[in-house]
Amino acid sequence: MTANTDSPPLAERVAGPRVVITVYLAVLGVAGAMGALLGYVNPEGMDPELFFLVDLPPTPLGMATFGVVTVGVVLGVLLLAVRYVSQFDDDRVE
Repeated sequence: MTANTDSPPLAERVAGPRVVITVYLAVLGVAGAMGALLGYVNPEGMDPELFFLVDLPPTPLGMATFGVVTVGVVLGVLLLAVRYVSQFDDDRVE
């Protein structure tokens, strides 16, 4: 039995931006699910405001939207900052 040497090693298939994007999307999914759950439970005094500008209804859809957009923007800005700063790293592999 011979091993297939044509395929790239596992580390090359799962490393890099693909993993970061997958984790980012998974976190957004969790944020949406938790927002929908909070909207379903609907505790008193929960009136989500998107960026302090847009009032959203305290429904499952409104809370899920609030969670996904808020977490998406915050994490997205941080990931873009890391990507920008990493351009100046002399030890990076190209």
